[in-house]
Amino acid sequence: MSDLTPPAGDDRSQPASDPTVPTPPPPPPQAPPSPASPSTGHGHPGPQPPPYGQAPPTGPPPYGQAPPTGPPPYGQAPPYGAPPYGAPPYGPPPSYGPPPYGQAPPVAPYGYVPVPLDRLGRPLAAWWQRLLGILIDSVILFIPKAILTAAVVGATAGNNIFAVKWAVDIAIIGIVFAAIDLTYFALLNGGDRGQTVGQMALGIAVRDEATGGAVGPQRAGLRIIVLYPGILVGWVPILGSLAGLYSIVAGLSPLWDSRRQGFHDKATHTDVIRVR
Repeated sequence: MSDLTPPAGDDRSQPASDPTVPTPPPPPPQAPPSPASPSTGHGHPGPQPPPYGQAPPTGPPPYGQAPPTGPPPYGQAPPYGAPPYGAPPYGPPPSYGPPPYGQAPPVAPYGYVPVPLDRLGRPLAAWWQRLLGILIDSVILFIPKAILTAAVVGATAGNNIFAVKWAVDIAIIGIVFAAIDLTYFALLNGGDRGQTVGQMALGIAVRDEATGGAVGPQRAGLRIIVLYPGILVGWVPILGSLAGLYSIVAGLSPLWDSRRQGFHDKATHTDVIRVR
């Protein structure tokens, strides 16, 4: 080694610093590596959460990413085009009841005929149901009347009593017939079910127009008299014929009434409804 070479560690081996040249600042400290973010499956990191205190970005999600579910953060409006939280996804729910004032009601399908209802919303009976019901009741009532008539005629035919006092016998038979008819319709139509045997077969019942309940035996008896006054005067020759003509018109009267009420229904404030 040459004598001119300074030994190791000697300060004279370093060049002297120039005080006029500024010293460069030290480099900034490196931030620690962040934890691995979830991958989108294509080798690229997924979306990063926003910094603390900053609202997340709005708008549609990136391609291939499902939109967020649940309510938006407090104080933030939902994305454009998204329904409010809790709202149905496909328009407003259907409304029930009558349409708003000034709006026309919905049009029924072609060929549909609305059925009139009573005050409780129950459908009223059709005229053919009432007709078949009264025909069944007439057949049922004919049996005891035929037996009674045969007994009276058979008891008086041998001694010529019926031939001499026929008017009296007819009056007695008429009174008995009236008692049978009134008892039958008053008790059955005035009971809790409001149904005669014929009405049970057709699934209809007589109910009070205002309350929808039973009408009672008195009103049920008055109702059948208004419909068939011949029950009381049918045995009288002229009055019986007039009563029969009136009963035909009264029986047809529900056909032209909007609430399907006959003369006897309006007189006693009753409805005939369908129960099945």
